[in-house]
Amino acid sequence: MLRGHRSFALALLILCSAIIAACGSPQPPAEPAKPAEPAKPAVDVVKHMHEHLAAVTTMQEAVVRGDIEALTAPATALTTHEEIPFPPGTDTYAPDIKKTAAMAVDAKDITTASAATAQLIAACGTCHAASKTAIKWPAPAKPAEGSGTGARMLEHQWAIDLMRQGLGQPSDDAWKAGIAALKASPLSAKDLPKDAKLTKEIVAYEKAVKDLAAKAETATDIGSKVAVYSLALGSCANCHGLHGKVWGPGVPK
Repeated sequence: MLRGHRSFALALLILCSAIIAACGSPQPPAEPAKPAEPAKPAVDVVKHMHEHLAAVTTMQEAVVRGDIEALTAPATALTTHEEIPFPPGTDTYAPDIKKTAAMAVDAKDITTASAATAQLIAACGTCHAASKTAIKWPAPAKPAEGSGTGARMLEHQWAIDLMRQGLGQPSDDAWKAGIAALKASPLSAKDLPKDAKLTKEIVAYEKAVKDLAAKAETATDIGSKVAVYSLALGSCANCHGLHGKVWGPGVPK
């Protein structure tokens, strides 16, 4: 009889424990499913690269004119340009390009502006080379043959554009073609202004540019090319600055 009571009590204890456990440990409600994140729009890398090229081109043209104020907008655009997926091995180049563009934004003189612009173009070329992607910039159009100051200036511009392509694409052929074009477009005496002081200074800048063309022929590493190209841009700007509102921005001397 005692054994029966014990079995009944044990069964009752187990049943009570099960009821208490079931009541004391309710199952947590299932979390609602998170909505799927919308797919990111595809990035048009080619479009972004064309925007980079347009900004760099505008920067170069501004420096050549000696117009530092016109340099600010395209350089600023590059510092804030939307990030794009870079090929493997080129992740560090985007911050470098933005940093160099910021140097151009802060430039207060032609020397600094020329150096920053040359370094930026070279940074583009270094990234292109590291990506192992064939880049083909539009070839700058060769100006029609002519005489006079206007014709010579177009030839100078063509030479500078070719050298930029040599740095930024990068392309040794374009670099060499730019040097050859620069050497082959001298200003003659009849192309120079009548002001004796301006004539003397222009001749000095002309000689400096030709000396740079000779140095460019021996520049094989990227650092030497950047240095030569920077000086070439600065020489163009300083020469144009001699003419104030006639050939370049600024107050006429």
